[in-house]
Amino acid sequence: MQLKDLHTNYLKAIAEHGSISQAAKALYISQPYLSKYIKTLEEELGVEVLNRQVTPMELTYAGERYIHYMNDVEDTIQTMLNELQGISNLKRGRLRIGISPILATYTLDKFLPHFMKRYEGIEIELIEESAAALESLLLQNKIDVCVTSLPITNQEIQYEFLYEEYNYIVIPSNHPLYEETPPEELNLSNLDGQKFILAKPGMGLRRFTDTVFAHYNIRPQIVLETLNVENALRLANKGIAITIVPQSVIECVVLTDKANLYPLKNPEFKSHIVVSYQKNARLSPASLAFIEMAKKETS
Repeated sequence: MQLKDLHTNYLKAIAEHGSISQAAKALYISQPYLSKYIKTLEEELGVEVLNRQVTPMELTYAGERYIHYMNDVEDTIQTMLNELQGISNLKRGRLRIGISPILATYTLDKFLPHFMKRYEGIEIELIEESAAALESLLLQNKIDVCVTSLPITNQEIQYEFLYEEYNYIVIPSNHPLYEETPPEELNLSNLDGQKFILAKPGMGLRRFTDTVFAHYNIRPQIVLETLNVENALRLANKGIAITIVPQSVIECVVLTDKANLYPLKNPEFKSHIVVSYQKNARLSPASLAFIEMAKKETS
């Protein structure tokens, strides 16, 4: 069988869509071709892989076991390819990097250009998603490594530390709490019930701010949620509400209006930026090289 057949895409599509005709449409192939493919497969295996007596169509037990073993074969092939890629000294290959939108904007340039210059033959696929989505993609083997911030909620994911940074509470000049006071004198309990612009749920920054709120018993009045942390900073600076943003954003954005920037000095509330991967995974040479370079360039 050809390598593409080992992925069992056709058989999985039939099981998912419940019929050969619907699967063929989803796969953009003809129904006769797909029917012939299944017939040939069953002749080769000597068993039926589809139960055609029920609607929607289902896999037989033999079909389920076939997919199970073919997945094992695919894993073995991937292991072989990883080893061969290592033998080639990273002259060719592919690396799928997951990263949050915030870190893609303000952190990725610290190490990715160096990696791409050194390993020109490695094809880079960048996937920008929320922290929650990236954890799921990592566990599904749809990305190889992930640049994200702590906390990480799944025990099946481990990580390597890159760097840490402060986070700042941004209070616009038109806000009742705006004062010309030293940062250490800000009473965080006064933020309870105040209006906030926050990152959307599932983002690493939102997980962080929720932790801060829980620690200080702050119940924010959320007036706006956004995927763009620079957007949150600029809108807060214009007087809409308070927000919390990382140090790297503060350093990169020029604010046009006056605002008080209060760093969260408690060491517990520094952001810890990490590169993560699936626990006990056999990382490809490209993944290992990326992790080492990211650590080196951010240390």
